Amino acid sequence: MKLSATLTLWLSVVFAILCLGYGIYGWSEHLNMPSGQEREDARGFAFYFMFLGMVGVAGAIISWVMVRMPER
Repeated sequence: MKLSATLTLWLSVVFAILCLGYGIYGWSEHLNMPSGQEREDARGFAFYFMFLGMVGVAGAIISWVMVRMPER
């Protein structure tokens, strides 16, 4: 299956927005948890989704560079 660089760019942007949004939401909500173990687990999931969001940002940047490159 072939995906164009433009489609990959937009899919990466959507993926990054969703993951970063969920990571930020998880990071802001982990302070309201009563248990220390639950708080640590929530922080770990928030960092995981922030990491996935950064992977999406990197994919979007790489795709954007590919779209902007002149064809040879």
